[in-house]
Amino acid sequence: MEPLIRISHPTLLPVQSATSSGNLEWKGAELVSYSEERDLPGLAFICLDFGKSISFNSIEILPFQDGSEFFPETFRFDLSQDNVAWEPALQESHYKRNPKGIAKWSFSLIEARYLKFVSKISRKANNGKAKLQIGALRVLVEGIKEIKVSSEADRLSTKENLLDGRPDYGWISLKKDNPEEEFLIFDMGSIQRLTELRLQSQAISPTLFPESMIFLTSEDDLTWHLLHEENMFLSEPAQWYRWKFPPLNFRYLKILLPAANKAIQSSFVGIELYSRQTHKEDQRPLAEPVPYASVLRSGVTRLALDGEVKDGIALQSSDRRLRDATTEYKGSVELASDGEDKPLVVVQGNDKRLKVATELTSGLVRLARSGEAKSGLAVQSDDERLKTATTEQLGIVELAEDGETRPGVAVQGHDARLKKATKKSYGLVRLAEPLEEHPDRVVTGDDPRLRDATVTQKGILRLAMNGEESALAAVQGDDKRLKKATTELAGIVTMAKSGETKEGLVVQSNDKRLQMATSEGPGIVQFALPGSGMEKRAVEANDPRLNDSRNPLPHEHEYAPKTHDFNSHTGLLKMEGSVSSELKGIVPPPHTDSIIYSRNNAPGSGVVGLGGARGVVGFSEGTGILGVSKSKERTEAGVFGLSSGAPGGHFVSQSDYAVFANGMGVSSREWNGSGKALYALGETLVEGFLRISKESQEECIARSFKIDQRDAISAGDLLVTTDEPGVLAKSKFQYATNVVGICIPNPSLVLGKESKSLDHVLVALFGVVKLRVDAGPGSILPGDLLVSGLTSGHLIKADPAKLKVGSLVARALEPCKRDKGMILALLTSG
Repeated sequence: MEPLIRISHPTLLPVQSATSSGNLEWKGAELVSYSEERDLPGLAFICLDFGKSISFNSIEILPFQDGSEFFPETFRFDLSQDNVAWEPALQESHYKRNPKGIAKWSFSLIEARYLKFVSKISRKANNGKAKLQIGALRVLVEGIKEIKVSSEADRLSTKENLLDGRPDYGWISLKKDNPEEEFLIFDMGSIQRLTELRLQSQAISPTLFPESMIFLTSEDDLTWHLLHEENMFLSEPAQWYRWKFPPLNFRYLKILLPAANKAIQSSFVGIELYSRQTHKEDQRPLAEPVPYASVLRSGVTRLALDGEVKDGIALQSSDRRLRDATTEYKGSVELASDGEDKPLVVVQGNDKRLKVATELTSGLVRLARSGEAKSGLAVQSDDERLKTATTEQLGIVELAEDGETRPGVAVQGHDARLKKATKKSYGLVRLAEPLEEHPDRVVTGDDPRLRDATVTQKGILRLAMNGEESALAAVQGDDKRLKKATTELAGIVTMAKSGETKEGLVVQSNDKRLQMATSEGPGIVQFALPGSGMEKRAVEANDPRLNDSRNPLPHEHEYAPKTHDFNSHTGLLKMEGSVSSELKGIVPPPHTDSIIYSRNNAPGSGVVGLGGARGVVGFSEGTGILGVSKSKERTEAGVFGLSSGAPGGHFVSQSDYAVFANGMGVSSREWNGSGKALYALGETLVEGFLRISKESQEECIARSFKIDQRDAISAGDLLVTTDEPGVLAKSKFQYATNVVGICIPNPSLVLGKESKSLDHVLVALFGVVKLRVDAGPGSILPGDLLVSGLTSGHLIKADPAKLKVGSLVARALEPCKRDKGMILALLTSG
């Protein structure tokens, strides 16, 4: 038996693979867009493979994200089970999209494994190429299009709950003082086949499931047929009940609940409709034949009433629109009166406008007299302007005399200017004599100036003899001046011998003057012996005369020993100089970076400053005091401030912030930072404004929470409480009231201690964040209120009529008009 196909719920069918002649863009198992460009028009195709045979009753094509300018006009859909034999299914020519831009086709359930989209690609883009673009190509079971009910108990018990798949909410009729008849009508949007109906009862008692029910079907919402009837039906909580039928055609299903029900309210939690394929070659025909068509009941088709205009019905031969047309009554058309100028009427054969045209009276046109130049007139074949043209009189043109250059005349074929040109007479040009230099004359192919050049005679130019230095002569490739140069023979240059100083010679790379210099032999220079005062000798770096050889003198003298007791100095010590070296990385500064350099090899201090008011003062156009430490302990620091009463450090700036805690480092100095800017141990007091900002659109306050390990949670997910205290999970229900916040990787402010464990995440509680939304239930625009949706971890646009206390999560700051995505939103509560 063929498997059941649920036709009541909208279902997008996933595509396993696809091939095409252009470029495809995928998102999961859905084809998002297709585009193709070609130099020449032709056929484009997309072939979708669903991996197995599927059943569907709707196809949608969305416009391309950049617009619908290159949406196709002529295309076809083909079906196949084996990718070998193809069956044409839908064909469109000069297709016009609806105002929403979505192309959609609905039909009875069909079965295929492969679906091919074949289209003409002919519309030209600005670059001159043929171009085609479409958005998502979707194949789906369309589901119920519309539900009508007689009443609803409240905003939580609506008809939409019948298709949401949740067992906790359903449809409940309005509570009344006495039992009254209720009804539910389901519209499929197109003719489908029904084989099974299922209804679900509530999980509570009493279930309010009706005791009496009448099921009816219709194809046109005019004529209804009894399908089944139930009386004294007993129901249990949270149960599905089903009714099977022989396959039948229907578009509308009505469930009638008579007033015979004792309950003053009725309820269904869910409804499901099923079908089976009925068009396979090996399937037996139905037991009941298809009924004859009439104006009230469909057979193969439904017949139209006289003059009725409606899609999907057949016109009868007695219809008044098929009668003979007259000027008073319409048939297929309406005839026009003689000379009548009216839209949508047909001109008759005896109309005066169809009579023979003359020069005096009009027919379809009025004829012009010979030579008459007036708008709206037709030129006759005997008009003088159509006669043969000569040099004396005009026809269509006037012919020119031989050689005549007057404007407005046409040159004849035997004109002298069109004859073959020679050196004596003109044709189109005049040929030049050999070697003749004359303007307006053309050089012939035998001119000597076009022959090969030699050293004795010119062609286009003259070749120079070997070694010849002459103006206007071209040097040949075998010229001696182009040969390889040596010390004996010249080429482009002449090479010098080693040590040779003759003018015009080029020094070779092995010349002795280019060898390494020593004190025994010269190179470019010759070194002097250590301490030697020889002329024209270079002093080497190890010469003793370059060492500091001053003699030690008493301390009172202008000079003092290099090493002496610092305590021997009295008074003030003042030093001035100019030294500098760039300090990069966390390394000890070099002694050339400071006028005073002190190094203590013991664990003590390098410099100690004691003063009545200030111990050490640093003043600079750049950094006043630089402290560098290689310790990894927090008890040590680059600069350490210690006080017994006052603050350990006091910082003042006349134009910027007093303290700049740079966690990123200074790249130009190779001072790399850890990314951590400030660590405060103990109580922190801030008197004044506190601003927390970062280079991001997200600015929020967060706290660390433990998460349910069964959920795969990522940034932007909506999290709710669970039965386990302190543990959060993804939201999975609409309008949830146990919402906590949004999972976020980098908040602006973290409350409490942040856990580094893998089972903890940071959750934004307030502020502006990026969160996940689903625009399937409705497009989201800036300013819309957001609540939890059925898609795990996603939010949807809130329906004000369905809002509950505590269900409001956020307000959208960015749009999401279709599908799922991440948008910026302001977290709120309520």
